[in-house]
Amino acid sequence: MTLAERNNGGDMGAELVRFLEEISIRALLSVAPMCVMLLIMISLERRVTPARPRASGPAWFNVRYGIVMLVLNSALQPLLPEVSLALTRTLGAGWISFEEGIAGWCLALLAVLLTTDLLEYLIHRAQHAFPVLWKMHELHHSAEHFDVTLTYRHFWVEPLLRAACLFPLVGVLFKVPPSVGAAAAIIFLINNHVAHMNLRYSPRFALLIQHPQYHRLHHSRHERDRNKNFSNLFPLWDILFGTLRRPESDEFVDVGLGSGDAPHSLWQALLWPWCRMRQASTPLERVPRT
Repeated sequence: MTLAERNNGGDMGAELVRFLEEISIRALLSVAPMCVMLLIMISLERRVTPARPRASGPAWFNVRYGIVMLVLNSALQPLLPEVSLALTRTLGAGWISFEEGIAGWCLALLAVLLTTDLLEYLIHRAQHAFPVLWKMHELHHSAEHFDVTLTYRHFWVEPLLRAACLFPLVGVLFKVPPSVGAAAAIIFLINNHVAHMNLRYSPRFALLIQHPQYHRLHHSRHERDRNKNFSNLFPLWDILFGTLRRPESDEFVDVGLGSGDAPHSLWQALLWPWCRMRQASTPLERVPRT
């Protein structure tokens, strides 16, 4: 082996070490907030009367899968800026700006929240309408127990698609300070956890913001609830687009796929669309068991 080949091998080894270090740091920065949020939310769930009986086995499966999903996303994250750059090169960035000051900041936050939520609604509708997207999203709906750990039971490609397409589109539309983006991210983060909690909710604010009972209906295994309650943060979009189904005061439906199919291992969850490829798995499949 020549000196040049040795140096080249050493450079490749150093690059690999740096790459693994970066993945480890990104994974830690992803998994740590997950653990903190789950500890807070689970402790809250334990302090109140649950909507339905708790189940520790499925919850622990979701936690283990969520950790693996976040580590995978951390490894693939470097690919995302290329997609974002392509969008901004094509469409530009910051079409709409806001005045400085408290009023401008609040208006910018409201605009980002509403726009992001509308895009989330449309993407969610697409996930249920197109088989290629449903095969991925079906993993989230396969859970037969509804609790906060379900927040992390998404097929690992879905967060990457959102990060690559949805968030850059908001950046194309609005020019906002980083604090607005951070505030919006925190609001959606908390909302996504709360929406999946196994608890009851006061009907007083039932149509102002999404809540666990509202979102539980979206996970219902029953035919009458199919394609309802797609909204992420504001039920406004379900009202406007005719997909609202308001839960009764004491209605806590059974959740899961009508077929009863669900992954039984982490490998099945990670390879869910391919595991289901030979089976009929369309949005129309979510019907009650007979």
